[in-house]
Amino acid sequence: MSSRDMLFSIDGDGAVDSIPTRQLTELGLLERDDLQEWVIEQPQILGEELLVITSEYAGFEDTLDRLDVLALDRVGKLVVIELKRDRADKTTDLQGLKYAGFCSTLTAEDIQELYRKFHDRRNEDDLSPEEVGERFAEFLETDEAATIDEGGFADFELDDRPRVMLAAGDFGTEITSPVLWLQQEYGIDISCIRLSAYEHDGEYLIQGQRVIPVPEAEEYMTKRREKDERQQSNRRRSTFSVLIDRGVLREGDELLFNEDLLDKDWMPDGLEEQWNPEDGFWQAVVTGKTGQRNNVRWCHNDEEYSFTGLTRAILQNIRTTDNPHFDDAFGYWTHLAFGRKSLTTLRKEQTTGSSREG
Repeated sequence: MSSRDMLFSIDGDGAVDSIPTRQLTELGLLERDDLQEWVIEQPQILGEELLVITSEYAGFEDTLDRLDVLALDRVGKLVVIELKRDRADKTTDLQGLKYAGFCSTLTAEDIQELYRKFHDRRNEDDLSPEEVGERFAEFLETDEAATIDEGGFADFELDDRPRVMLAAGDFGTEITSPVLWLQQEYGIDISCIRLSAYEHDGEYLIQGQRVIPVPEAEEYMTKRREKDERQQSNRRRSTFSVLIDRGVLREGDELLFNEDLLDKDWMPDGLEEQWNPEDGFWQAVVTGKTGQRNNVRWCHNDEEYSFTGLTRAILQNIRTTDNPHFDDAFGYWTHLAFGRKSLTTLRKEQTTGSSREG
């Protein structure tokens, strides 16, 4: 038995006595009736301040599974807590991830209603929406203070990526290895808390220790997750949305088909001679509309298209093929107000509207 498995008591005379760790089953304690209740009453057992929303939650479609404890942290993230009395079994991580997926669709109002129903039932209380809203507003420590909406609940932005917290008496590599992989490769906020139980002088002692991520690495992991989230969010956004937000694309902006692409090997011969920047066939105008098929107007026929749709229409004309293949429609269009750079280049260079010419 290692020293981490022990506590030590020291009496008034300085005598030291070791207190070895015990499994909850050895102490006759139960997962739901004891451990779960302790976490509900004192979630700080898990190492941080949490607001417990509900337990044994089964509000998922097409399954009878029950989530052990659902909580909220100070910055507005849901925390899915999966508890095991002793060693975590090999599916504990999968259970936590599954519940996180289920809970990702909950809204701020949903969780406050769950809190209200749970605590009313548990404490034989009759909380009003206003009382619940005030509790949430006081608990949260977000950049913008939560306000109270017309219905009485707290109005705040609930993060749609719940955290997963696995708490157990011990963890084997069948859990720690995938947890570390999920953290490092995918930025998933999942942690392992080792719960150590002791019995001393007729009392039970419970200690929660975070083993993954280790406290020294937590700040690094948090920064890495934030960076990955920003990068993924930016990659997911279309070039059109990014350039609209930056002020690079505005209603009425004039665009030209990218002349540099006309001499590519896969283009038909002779296109360079057909190029005429004054010809509406090669011109387009930004509409300022943000639908799926109305972002740009082709001057050749005055019809509206998406950038992909317009690029395909032009390539069908000049390449005489029904379904031309291309990867990036925005590389085919240059902006007259930005030195005829392609829209793809303007995005990559993080150009803003302040660089607009004229």
